[in-house]
Amino acid sequence: MAMPVRRCVACRNTLPKQEMLRLVVDDSGQIWPDLLQQLPGRGTYLCMQQGCLAHMGDRRLQPMKADFSVELPQWDLLRGRIEQVLDKQLRQMFTQMRVKAAIGRDAVMHRMWNNAPLLLVLAADAGEALVRQLDDALEKRNQAGHQALKISVASKRWLGQMLDRDEVAIAALNADARASRLVNRVVRYCDWYGYIRVIG
Repeated sequence: MAMPVRRCVACRNTLPKQEMLRLVVDDSGQIWPDLLQQLPGRGTYLCMQQGCLAHMGDRRLQPMKADFSVELPQWDLLRGRIEQVLDKQLRQMFTQMRVKAAIGRDAVMHRMWNNAPLLLVLAADAGEALVRQLDDALEKRNQAGHQALKISVASKRWLGQMLDRDEVAIAALNADARASRLVNRVVRYCDWYGYIRVIG
């Protein structure tokens, strides 16, 4: 069965619906992010790609006026709402995955020698020595045919907050078949969160 696609309201690119952020408009003309795509009513979609968001502003929301009673300007307000909803959702997801997470360099390096698929979450301000060690271990792991995906997040402080610690430079999360859907969403939302904060 073909996956449904939608067109981005801003850049007009077409992507699978599940890879986009749904936007809904309330009765007062305010735009709200519908991260889980479950709110009632008609919506429109924002692709959340880095290049699209880099040029985002009220002018790029103008096409919504053709289908909705939208009050503009409100991009700055919407950007803040998107950041808040992503932060809340990521906290819930990391809390769900935290029980089986390896947290910190030693725990992650030990987990790297396990054959199970992993999602490695690395803080952007992690030290160079840790990054080199991780990249070396990833290369050896990939040569052995074991899956691992690495993503970068804002900071040690942010990752620490997600994992209920002070600061965390690196964590490894389970990415086996049972967790794959959740992992895909974590990766997507971490990317979106990074993009939306850069333009904030």
